[in-house]
Amino acid sequence: MSAADDLWGGVQARLTEPARAGGGAPIQQRRRRGFEPQAGDGRAAVRLVRDAGEGGLLRWVYEPPARARGADAGRRSWRAFGVDPRETVQRIAFPELGENSVTAGLQKLDAHLNPVLATLATAPEGLRRWAGTGWAALRPGELAALQGRVLVLVHGTFSESAMYTKEFAATAEGEALFDRLTRAGGAYAAVLAFDHPTLSVAPWLNALALNDALAGCTAELDLVGHSRGGLVISWLLRMAPALPVRQALFVGSPLAGTSLAAPDKLRQALDTLASLADALAEAAEKTGQVLPSLQPLALGVGGLAMVLGKVLQLGARTPLADAAVGLVPGLLAQGRVANNLELAQLWPLSTRAEVRAIGGSFLPTEVNEPLWKVWKRVTHLKGQAMYYGADLIFDQPNDLVVDSVSMNQLGPTVLGAPQWEDLGPSATTHHCSYFQDLRVLAWLDRQLR
Repeated sequence: MSAADDLWGGVQARLTEPARAGGGAPIQQRRRRGFEPQAGDGRAAVRLVRDAGEGGLLRWVYEPPARARGADAGRRSWRAFGVDPRETVQRIAFPELGENSVTAGLQKLDAHLNPVLATLATAPEGLRRWAGTGWAALRPGELAALQGRVLVLVHGTFSESAMYTKEFAATAEGEALFDRLTRAGGAYAAVLAFDHPTLSVAPWLNALALNDALAGCTAELDLVGHSRGGLVISWLLRMAPALPVRQALFVGSPLAGTSLAAPDKLRQALDTLASLADALAEAAEKTGQVLPSLQPLALGVGGLAMVLGKVLQLGARTPLADAAVGLVPGLLAQGRVANNLELAQLWPLSTRAEVRAIGGSFLPTEVNEPLWKVWKRVTHLKGQAMYYGADLIFDQPNDLVVDSVSMNQLGPTVLGAPQWEDLGPSATTHHCSYFQDLRVLAWLDRQLR
């Protein structure tokens, strides 16, 4: 079994719920040639298919419940019979969501992505402290008693605080850095991590929760945010300028948004992220690289396809896309469009904190074939015009998830050196592997002293 099979098998196992008793496709449909047995429980589903005619990229296809699918069998070609000529990579069945249940579906998905959120009643807003072997809930009064400096880590979309410990543990240099940061008697009185939902709410609401969680803290704060975590930190600085923040460090953050979250590209984004996760799994298997963030990425995009499959009409010739991203507050807030009203309200920041950012662009070679196939289909750069088409997401350098120009753009202010560290193009470093790049680790080591 390949790494990609393991990846999508894990997603299917996490997201698929047991079939209801009495469910099932009509017997006439089950008798048809090519009918998939796993499709026989009668529920809606999303299938991840590999389209061999388009460079092997993956596509999400929404399947309505079996009985509804048979009602217009005379008009829907192979879709009505449950037969698809494309290779099925994975199928995820789920109870049909009502029109007003998208938010509930997103909340449930957030809990799948970050199980810690289920404990928020006992752990204030997800703020936890490194306790030597793992993250532990803060005790009453513990935060207010901290003196000196405190480090706060904020994760990105589809992620959780455990991402940081896993990423640092992936390299010897990362392990050494994390050991220094968390060592008793070191530069920091405590290292904290903020767990928060990333899809069902916008970053500014996460920032409100983080501000409440930090209430009573008088220690000097250093903040580190990966990806969307940078937006949460930015909103915190915007809302609470008096908070004792010494510096804010952003790693690959969509400070000016990302094209992946643009309203008119949501359908392509779900296909792109699935293709990306698949290609990363295949590439990592060949090189022996460890990518802890890969399973959450696959789980997140699979869950979004499940929640939005009906709304977007995934797989249809004329999908509904423009308004659907508005149903996902955590994505809408990151859309790289001229009229993103949330980002327009964020800048400029009024803060005394030092703000620094680091990031780069992914430029694979044909040697890295899986990622090359995805990149050439979704990125339109000079010399890439031959690949321009329906899959285009980016029209400029990017790290496969965030446009590179967004990473140091704070509204009208563009960070330059030394506040901005440009990693430049790389054939190995991308959005899911920043914390394994020795240059990023060295940059963090310099700042967090």
